[in-house]
Amino acid sequence: MNKKLMSFAFVFVFAIALTTAILVPYLSNTVEETVIVESPITIDEEIGLELTITHSGSDDFALVKITNHIERDITANVELTVDGSDFGYSTEGIAVAITDDINYCFKQEGNMDGVTDCEEDYMTWMENNVDWNDWYANEEYSEDAFFSELVVNTDKNSFTSLGYNGNLFTLPGLNFPAEETVYGVVYVTTNPALAEATYEFGMTIVPTQ
Repeated sequence: MNKKLMSFAFVFVFAIALTTAILVPYLSNTVEETVIVESPITIDEEIGLELTITHSGSDDFALVKITNHIERDITANVELTVDGSDFGYSTEGIAVAITDDINYCFKQEGNMDGVTDCEEDYMTWMENNVDWNDWYANEEYSEDAFFSELVVNTDKNSFTSLGYNGNLFTLPGLNFPAEETVYGVVYVTTNPALAEATYEFGMTIVPTQ
């Protein structure tokens, strides 16, 4: 009696195993989806990094607009490149300084006289609030290098020198709040002895966290 039961059980298990083995190839198909992953942070190309420097010894300001598109804060480095390498020239003779205090304008803070649109009138706000701006630059402050009346070292503590790394100027570890747009002002000044050439300036945001 026991032998018959054991034989039946063995046949039953083997039948299930065989059925499973036959069915496995038909249990699932494969679906595919293409996912395009874009940068979570962008620099507005319409405003861009528009600089007009026509002669050695002149200077200019540019407004930049940066947007964090995701629902979390981003820590990132802001990298500004100065490239004259196609002509064999370095960054020597080109000084840069950046401030993010223009964001006070967009919060309607400071002297707003003559300011109706901060994107259009940012230079007016800066003229009204010269001592509001802290600057990060490639070198120590001097009136010879940073000769604009809008770029000053207020109380001798509003200027931080970060230096160049080759042709790269970096502001490290800036915070970009979730789903917000922030602004910065870039100031570029040139030495009268700067070699005549074509120089390219570029800005990149590099998330670190």
